[in-house]
Amino acid sequence: MRTCPKPDGENYPYSDDTFKLITKLAPTIKKYSRKYNVPPIAVAGAIADEYNTRIKFERAALDWGQDVFISLLSDRAIRLDHKVGVNSKWLNATKHDLGIGNIKLETAMKIYNYYKIIFGKQINSWDDLVDYILTDEGTVHIASLVIRKAKFTMFPYFDSSYSDEIKEALYITYYKQGESFVTRYKAKPPHERKKGITPGEGCRGFYQRDKFKTALGIK
Repeated sequence: MRTCPKPDGENYPYSDDTFKLITKLAPTIKKYSRKYNVPPIAVAGAIADEYNTRIKFERAALDWGQDVFISLLSDRAIRLDHKVGVNSKWLNATKHDLGIGNIKLETAMKIYNYYKIIFGKQINSWDDLVDYILTDEGTVHIASLVIRKAKFTMFPYFDSSYSDEIKEALYITYYKQGESFVTRYKAKPPHERKKGITPGEGCRGFYQRDKFKTALGIK
């Protein structure tokens, strides 16, 4: 049976305010988790791990300012940033993290295009997408699809030693790190890959799973 290393204290444990947010979002999290057949604790844990960093005063002010700044940009300006493709959030609006779940705008557009058939909402422009991410529903919706992507991307690397709880932790880690999480695992030597893919930041959700169940109102 695989397990998670105990978190080292960085961004752990989550604050009461973070779990209050999850309670507030619970109906929406369960709605999109059912729609896309993903574990609600993974969706909640992904959002919580990002939100918990936003509520510290200095970070909260920075994130709020960033959200406001990007929301004021025109679609034309964001499209130009995307076309130029500078790998810096200070020079490329699509590299910014937005909303309570700190979803990178570039990632959100990739997820929208990848799942356009099942997305269920028409996004016509970059600024449409910005506005949607900045809503609670938009964050939960897109986060749920990131978890769905994680689920199908990592499926080939699971065996019977992976419990549902460890899979949740891995999905949260994927949300945090993106495709590079799996890419780094695949690039390891064969003897290292035999040890299996292991969670990182998602272990913070693993060790607070009971609190997530309570906040979500699930057994």
